Amino acid sequence: MVRKTQTIITLALIFSVVGIAGALDATITDMRGKVELRTSENAPWAAAEVGTVVPVGAMISTSFNASATIQVGESVVEVAQLTRMQIEELVTEAGTDRSGINLPVGRISANVRGTGGNRAEFQVRSPIATASVRGTDFSFDGANLSVAEGIVILANRFNEAVSVAQGEQSSAAGDGAPEQPSESAESGSTVTISVGPGAEQPTVQTSDSGGLTINWRILQ
Repeated sequence: MVRKTQTIITLALIFSVVGIAGALDATITDMRGKVELRTSENAPWAAAEVGTVVPVGAMISTSFNASATIQVGESVVEVAQLTRMQIEELVTEAGTDRSGINLPVGRISANVRGTGGNRAEFQVRSPIATASVRGTDFSFDGANLSVAEGIVILANRFNEAVSVAQGEQSSAAGDGAPEQPSESAESGSTVTISVGPGAEQPTVQTSDSGGLTINWRILQ
């Protein structure tokens, strides 16, 4: 009789643990210009639409003057022009919303929030550096990081890391350790562009009014 009771308790615990895990949804809520989606490495590129659900493993591509907004649970990811971004992980487990993004080239901005009181863990990985956050507002182009709210950990491929807080910025390039954080410049006074694989060096022109014209062509 004792053995049967132990078996029932063990099974109940297993079912309880399994029930904790779930999937987050990533949905395109807004877009402009040419935005394409590829659901897997071997799948063809297709035009994205507002309302499209982006599965794990999918790659999003934005052309010149294009952008997309993606809702990931309660988090919002803004995908800038000339960006390729892949969803690597979307899961809710043990009170934590965990999202993972691969950013081969381009720039994203994210406002990271947990759903229903969950803690949010959000990681963006690039060929150069990785930005890991827990509930914050930041912009990252694969090498350069600017934090508007909260704290972001920026690490290179050797796991050398710095903590970047609200109003600070840092960058990681090559094999060197990430730069010590510095205060962000006033909005609109600087522009930082990261060149990833398959992209030409962009040219930046300033106008008398202080505006910027950026020309950047992705190579096939």
